Amino acid sequence: MKNNWIRFLAGALVSVMLVGAFALTGGMKGGKSTEGLLYQASGLHPDGEMLVVDGQIVTCEEYLYWVDYVCTYLASQLPDVDWNAAVSEGGITYGDYVKLEAVNAAKRFAVTRAWAEQEGIALTDGDMAALALQRQELVSLYGEEGYQQQLALMGISEETFDGMLAAQYLNSSLQTAYGPGGSRYDEDAVRAYAQEQGYASVYVLTLTGENAETMAADLLERWQKAEDKAAEYAAMCEELQQEAVGAVTLTAAEGDPLSDAIMALELEELTAVIDPYGDGSCYVILRTDLDLSVAADAYFQQVQSDRLANASVVSNAKLYSSLDVGAFYDRMTELRAEMQAAMAEAGGHTADDGHDHSADAGTDTAGEDTADTGADAEPAA
Repeated sequence: MKNNWIRFLAGALVSVMLVGAFALTGGMKGGKSTEGLLYQASGLHPDGEMLVVDGQIVTCEEYLYWVDYVCTYLASQLPDVDWNAAVSEGGITYGDYVKLEAVNAAKRFAVTRAWAEQEGIALTDGDMAALALQRQELVSLYGEEGYQQQLALMGISEETFDGMLAAQYLNSSLQTAYGPGGSRYDEDAVRAYAQEQGYASVYVLTLTGENAETMAADLLERWQKAEDKAAEYAAMCEELQQEAVGAVTLTAAEGDPLSDAIMALELEELTAVIDPYGDGSCYVILRTDLDLSVAADAYFQQVQSDRLANASVVSNAKLYSSLDVGAFYDRMTELRAEMQAAMAEAGGHTADDGHDHSADAGTDTAGEDTADTGADAEPAA
């Protein structure tokens, strides 16, 4: 298990360094606040300026939240991790990895804020209502005092937590803006991207059994003669007792015989693909107009990845270099345990590690594919 993780981290560090390269500088504010567990564990003032990403300030509080988050995950995978041990031939340690990964996580949220600001996108009334509802649900679960205690266990203020939640709504609005009908939708760019990536929309009938090849030939002929191809597809699905899912949008898969057959089709052309995988299954396929909405989602992800890779990231050299990850996490763990014990004694709600991962759906953490986009993580409530 440990050897697998070492190999993973050694490989991931190359990508992290590429997408997470940043400049170190002085002249950024060190801050004055002494509130919270993160300050007690690190000595870094929560209101200090750790990063500036595309003009957006990332405070020490937000950055340290991600350091703690990545440490918690990594420690769950490597319980005996030595934060000062080298994980690569270049001498990069587990602690260095955590600091870089935290930069990438914070960067993603900051880039979203900067991007939304550039596009003139702000939280809608619906977004604000949804955020208020989320808060109310948490208060209903924990009580107001308990909710504040959960934030205290994470070491962050409600303002910082709300800011990370708000960034998710801004990201959703950006995706809508880049989709069909959106203010930033560029059909030509999406179509060009789809062509480059080998997208195709097709209707597919799947046939199995001893008579699959004969049935494929018969259905192909029948489908070719039909004037309303979509209606005929639905009728054949009903006869075959297959779900009529409609046209599906796929991307080309190099070396896949079924994919090769699909990509060879012209628009509105039909074909039967006989036993492409040697398991007796046959397919009757109709290529139809490309569903650009699917390609638009992928195009947005590509634009987002490009913005992340090209983001300007400047770090407070003094604060960044002063952080000892191992000492910070050990102290944070102790402080959190003490707070949990005090809460339990007082009859309050507690959490195992201060991170309720119920809000982490879709999160790429340190143990997953974060290197591609710079830690696709969401805040834990």
